[in-house]
Amino acid sequence: MLTGLMGNSAIMAAIGLAMIALTAYALYLRRACGGVTWLVVLLGVALTFDNVAVAAGRWIGFGDVLYAINLPRFWVHGLMTPLIVVVAAMLAWRLGVRWSRPVLVVGTLLVIALVVVGIVELFVALELAPATNGDALRYANAAAAGPPIPALGTVLMLVAIGVSAWRQVRSFWLTVGSVTMLVTAAAGMSVLWLGNFGELVLYASIVATMYQVAANQDRPAASDGADTRTATKSSPAQQLPVTR
Repeated sequence: MLTGLMGNSAIMAAIGLAMIALTAYALYLRRACGGVTWLVVLLGVALTFDNVAVAAGRWIGFGDVLYAINLPRFWVHGLMTPLIVVVAAMLAWRLGVRWSRPVLVVGTLLVIALVVVGIVELFVALELAPATNGDALRYANAAAAGPPIPALGTVLMLVAIGVSAWRQVRSFWLTVGSVTMLVTAAAGMSVLWLGNFGELVLYASIVATMYQVAANQDRPAASDGADTRTATKSSPAQQLPVTR
């Protein structure tokens, strides 16, 4: 129904605008969240480009220009997708989530493996061909067969990180985002924009987790301020002159 009302191009453009807004807010949180902010911003820029490239196809039309615009989209998915795991793990760690050393080692090896598989797919199994979805014109990988391994592996790892955050520090955002992405990725095989909407929800959950990190960092300062005010209020009574 939404596709009929707006069209795929307009929906993808709206998702791209939402990505821009979330990226701007992530940048606003940089002082509280530190270096991980730049990874989130990089991810937001990549996801924004992916949506805008598809949205623009309607006006550009098939040809060398649209081909050149679409080609980086596959680099984004092949190389940036595993980066989401790194970002989610760093934010969860900042919230207080802890994993054993074997889990960290296995997780690191899995991320490296996903990057390698993504690179191999880019060089070996990449054959761009024109594809039309409603009013959206794009180039898709005609050589793709079966579910994308890097994307599926990334989502499953994100679910594991999200569940850990929910159990250890009662932060549910990453769980909501990763489960939504898992569901919409499957539905996105038949409806173009659903997979990208899932990416938007996932990215929003990452930014929401950044907000939690920032809020937790401000909380001790507020607590210290309260302690100071308490000490100030009690100090006059403590400083009463002692009658000898």
